Amino acid sequence: MIENAGLHARFLARAALVPWIAGIVLLCLSARLISVASAADTYDIYAILPLTGSNAFNGREERDGLAVLQATVNRGGGIKGRSINFIVLDSQTSPQVAVEMTNQVLAKHVPLLIGDTSTGTCAAMAPLLTNGPVQFCLSPGFRPQPGGYSYALAPTPEAEAAAVMRYFRLRGWDRVALLLGTDATGQLIAGTYTAAAALPENHAISVVAFERFNPSDISVAAQLARIQAAKAQVLVAFVTGTPFDMVLRSLRDSGMSLPVLTSQGNLNYAALASAGDAVPETLLFCNGPIPAEGEPLPNGPHKAAQLSYLAAFRAQGIKPDYGDAAVWDTGIVVTAALRAVGLDATPDQIRTYVNGLHDYPGVEGMFDFRDGKNRGLSELRVMAWDRARSTWDILPDPPTH
Repeated sequence: MIENAGLHARFLARAALVPWIAGIVLLCLSARLISVASAADTYDIYAILPLTGSNAFNGREERDGLAVLQATVNRGGGIKGRSINFIVLDSQTSPQVAVEMTNQVLAKHVPLLIGDTSTGTCAAMAPLLTNGPVQFCLSPGFRPQPGGYSYALAPTPEAEAAAVMRYFRLRGWDRVALLLGTDATGQLIAGTYTAAAALPENHAISVVAFERFNPSDISVAAQLARIQAAKAQVLVAFVTGTPFDMVLRSLRDSGMSLPVLTSQGNLNYAALASAGDAVPETLLFCNGPIPAEGEPLPNGPHKAAQLSYLAAFRAQGIKPDYGDAAVWDTGIVVTAALRAVGLDATPDQIRTYVNGLHDYPGVEGMFDFRDGKNRGLSELRVMAWDRARSTWDILPDPPTH
C-alpha cells in the first residue's frame, strides 16, 4: 500500500502536464487499489492440524473439511461482507511442533485458533493460551480448564466411557480387555474406562486384561495372546491412525474375532478401506450421532443442520465422516461467534459469546456451553461399521439381559 501511495503521488504530479492521461492512469490505479483492498479484506482463521505423521489421515481430512466450510460460508457472503480463509499449519503429529506452531500464531495476535487433533498436542498447546487466544481443540479426550480459553466441543471422556460400558452391559459383554498406547490418550482412556467399569451399575463387568504398547511398535501379538488367554469378550483399542491399523492387522493375524470398540477418530472411510480384511466383523465407535451420506436421517432439532452439512460436502464430491463432522461443528461455532461479536473481537468477547451459546444445532447434536465446562455437546450413541456397505449405522440400545 505504501508503494501504491507513491505511485499515486507521482501520477498526480504529472496531471498538470497531461490531465487526460493522468485521469486514465488514476482510474486504473484505483481499480488496482480496490483489488488489493479486497484481498486484504479476507479474514484469516488459523488451524493447527497433523498434516504429516501418524495422525495425518485425520488432519488432512479436517483440512479438507475446513475448505468445504470456507467455500460454503464465502458463497453465502462471508462474515460481515468479508471472505474467510482458513490457514492450516502442520503439527506433524508432534506436541513439540504443535507448540512451535502455536507460538507462530500467537505472534499474529489473533482472537482464536482451531486445533490440534489429538489429546497430547492439544494439552501441549493449552498452557500457552491461558489468557487467549481461544483454542478449539478437535480431540474429544482433551480436558479443557473450566472457565478457561480452551474448548473441546465433544462430551467428556468420562461420559463416553460410561456410555460404552452401558452398551457392553446391555450386550452381556462382561469381560472387557483394554489395549492402549503409552501416550497421553492411552493414559486418559485407562483411567476413564476402568472407572466406568467400576460404577455400581456395572458391577458385573470386569476388566480382565489391560495391555499397553508403544505407538511406534510394529506388532501387538504378545498383548493379544494375553487378552485371548484372559477370555475377554470385547476389546477396547482406543488408538488412532497408523497404530490402529497395526492393531487391526495384528488382530487379524492372531485369528481372534473379538468385537472392537475404538476411537471415533478411526471412523474414516479411507483408513478403513486401507485396512481391508483386517477390519473386524464388529467394529464400534461412540460419539454424537454422525449422519452418513445416503442413509436416512431421523427427525430432530438438528436434522436441518445435518442436511446442510451433507449437502455442502456432496457439492464438493466428498463423503464426510467423523473428521469432517468434528471440524464442521467446530467451524460453525467459530463462525457463529465471529458473526455475533464482529471480526475485530477480542479473545474475551469470543469466550463470553461461546459460554452463552445454547440450543444451537450442529451435526453431532445441539450445542449448549452454559454449564461452564468448556464443552458443548452431550448426546452419545454407539455406532457400528458395516463392512458390506462400507458405512456405519447408529445403533439402538440392545435389549436388556
